[in-house]
Amino acid sequence: MYELTEDYKLRKITKFELDMVDERDDLLIIPPSSKAGPCGNDCVFCYLTQNPLQMIYRVAKHDTLNDHQLEKRIAYAREHYDLWIRVTDTSANVRFDEKRIESLYKAGLDEIQISLHTTKKEVRIKLMHNRNAGKVIDLIPKIVEHFRMIADIILTPGYNVNDIGEILDDLDSFGVHEVRLFPIGVTRFSRTRALTREELLFVKNVALEKQKELDIKIIIPPIFQALLGEFTTGLKPFDIDMNIPTYILTGELAYPEMKRLFPKLNVVMVKNEVFGGNIGTAGLLTGYDILRTVKQLPEVDLGILLLPEVMFHGDVTLDGWRREELFNKILIEKGYIVETALEPQDIPKILERF
Repeated sequence: MYELTEDYKLRKITKFELDMVDERDDLLIIPPSSKAGPCGNDCVFCYLTQNPLQMIYRVAKHDTLNDHQLEKRIAYAREHYDLWIRVTDTSANVRFDEKRIESLYKAGLDEIQISLHTTKKEVRIKLMHNRNAGKVIDLIPKIVEHFRMIADIILTPGYNVNDIGEILDDLDSFGVHEVRLFPIGVTRFSRTRALTREELLFVKNVALEKQKELDIKIIIPPIFQALLGEFTTGLKPFDIDMNIPTYILTGELAYPEMKRLFPKLNVVMVKNEVFGGNIGTAGLLTGYDILRTVKQLPEVDLGILLLPEVMFHGDVTLDGWRREELFNKILIEKGYIVETALEPQDIPKILERF
């Protein structure tokens, strides 16, 4: 899988940079560029409006379609690479109409992933605080005529949970090819609440029943399963034991599975206090929370500490800790050599070196 950068180069990416969903190997993502204008929304669930002060990444509310250069980027990708081209990160509320659909099609776009959330115009307007948010519903038949369409649904209490069955029926009748169901992420700064376990189970059961009778592909991402305590990698436990102190640190949601996979090692759950709420993914762990947890570990002459690679964005954590700076602090103060692993199956290979 790849991403087309702003300087028209291919960057190899993994599913951890998307939705943690298994994707086709020849996928080429075209995300928002720095030239893209604002999305025009103020969504109830928007993660950009519920960040702690420590967050160093202040991402603007860009929309991929609100970019005059988008067709040029698509055309370049179509001419130079034999890959499946997908546009992501759009609510399709700005710079999108039948004429734009034709323009994107002529440029060579294969697939579009739209933050749709509901098929009811009035609900979408309220959910996104955008008076134009209902217009895309009428455009769906035109969209699916030209592209493969993925509809993202961020499940938000009071807006699209109780009628999820009807929404899935509507999407199927429109001819939408795929829908992805994401439970709302709620920090302690959020304007709404997280889904209850009962709501999660309700949506899951409805989705499983609908998948039997509808043609649309319904995806329940790993984050959904993790919140229900049902996430599994499908891997067998690793029979690894170490003769020096070894700790694996991970987020709340991955902890049960990591504990199962490495029964002979010390697996430590890191609670996300910086974000709070129901944020428990390893990709949103911060340097502050790691150091707070490491402080509780025993001081050793020499040990190994494994961190999730996905908590680093480039070489920096979300709260500004540089990789080398964080690793050196842990080594000097506690005696642990720090390594990172992207996936659980990488851990045995790393530990073999020790």
